Amino acid sequence: MNFNDIVGQRVIVESLRNAVINGMISNGYIFSGPKGCGKKFMAVIFSMALNCRGEAHDRPCGSCSSCIRTSNSNHPNLKLIKPTGQSIKIKQVREIISDTARKPFESGYKIIIIDGAEKMTIEAQDAFLKTLEEPPENTVFLLLAENHNLLLPTIVSRCQVFRIKPVDRMEMKSFIQARYDYPPMDVEAAVRHSKGIIGRALELLKDKENFKIRALYIDILDNVLSGNERDAILLAPETVEDKETAERFLDFSMSWFRDIMVMRECPKAFKDIIINIDSLDILSRHNLILTEDKLNSIMEIIKKTYIYVKHNVGIKNSIDGMLFNIAEVNSYNGKNSWS
Repeated sequence: MNFNDIVGQRVIVESLRNAVINGMISNGYIFSGPKGCGKKFMAVIFSMALNCRGEAHDRPCGSCSSCIRTSNSNHPNLKLIKPTGQSIKIKQVREIISDTARKPFESGYKIIIIDGAEKMTIEAQDAFLKTLEEPPENTVFLLLAENHNLLLPTIVSRCQVFRIKPVDRMEMKSFIQARYDYPPMDVEAAVRHSKGIIGRALELLKDKENFKIRALYIDILDNVLSGNERDAILLAPETVEDKETAERFLDFSMSWFRDIMVMRECPKAFKDIIINIDSLDILSRHNLILTEDKLNSIMEIIKKTYIYVKHNVGIKNSIDGMLFNIAEVNSYNGKNSWS
């Protein structure tokens, strides 16, 4: 592994690479972005570069003993902290402080990766801040956060912040095709559903169950729009079990009806824009079924269901009610009254 294995983050990669080459290493870095964007992967490669013992000018070499041990998370100078339960406790931070006071087991940098850093309790953040203000020599803290704004401003101000941006669709597709042997249509579908997050695309491709679930989502919506809402409601429990799975179904449903709207608004260019390109025949059929008023009403129903699910308001009943309401909107021939 080396910096070339990081996709779509050229500015960040060049900044980290130059810091290593020039020996301008800060004591604190924050890698911020959604789950699956590659925060931990980037932190590990940077850690490899910091302690690389290879002769190559462009570190990490990926093949020296230090690089291999770092990539396998068994380098004595590397420590990983993550939440226990829902948070990172002050006891864990005190262990970090105690550890940083000791000399490194080997020459080079002592690196502390805090995964889910925004989940540190306020007490834990206060304790960590004191160490960050007066950091031990040759100690580097790498904070990984989905939302770095939840960290104390005083912590953020003492770190270099790197916001990981969504990866361009074509760049992601080329990256995956060059390294993996997945069917092109599967890659296309995974990339479009990833929202620019490489980890999501790879997760979809590695677990074939994801494609089965997605096919079931389509069956549910197809049944609803074909007047078979009872069958759709019977299928729903196979994919919607809790808040997390309900949100996934809602995300997919929103993407599905958004695609129909795009097909209508951009008839000549929609193939480059829609997400569910591999289901174009079903999308086209649904496009013929739905009027603009019905489409707008359905999207409003999904948005309202999002709110119910977010607040844990009878998740199963919320999803069943959404499907019933979509079917009712689709069968209604009068003036729209749902928005």
